[in-house]
Amino acid sequence: MMKNTKLAYGTPAKALHWLLALLLIGQSVVGLYFADMPRGDDKTELLRLHASFGLLILAFMLVRLGVRASGERVEPVEGTPAMLKKVAHGAHLALYALTFLVIGAGIFTLLTVGWNVDFFGMTVIPTWFERDMDLHHLFEEIHVYGWYVLAALVGLHLVGVIYHTLILKDGTLKRMV
Repeated sequence: MMKNTKLAYGTPAKALHWLLALLLIGQSVVGLYFADMPRGDDKTELLRLHASFGLLILAFMLVRLGVRASGERVEPVEGTPAMLKKVAHGAHLALYALTFLVIGAGIFTLLTVGWNVDFFGMTVIPTWFERDMDLHHLFEEIHVYGWYVLAALVGLHLVGVIYHTLILKDGTLKRMV
């Protein structure tokens, strides 16, 4: 099934969900790893790779929005309490918003030190900023702390999966696999 229906996610939505999950986990591991590295060529190379994968995630997120908009909205499983529906909907919107915020802040973290934003060696966003370390640190803080909030929301998402699977046993997870 290609498009989402009221009862199930289509194949593109499922594939994008799991691909983005893997990419976000990988980005998190790399980001945490290079955060403690001393300055130098190895850190710079890893940072540029991190930025490239961030742009890849951005592209897949935009595709995901298109997939979501092209089909019906998948309804919560029948019998889901109204409050749980609202929490789930808000959490999903926050996951999207924070992913875009973290990526955007990452892009501006690079631009504000005078770096171009490259996609695997090809400049896709040339810098237009003069080097501004105060602005750089602001975007770096937004990037890092935004990631912490995003990670917490992913944790909440996983708690929801466990709750639906082990407590409610309502088949919610089966719709995404």
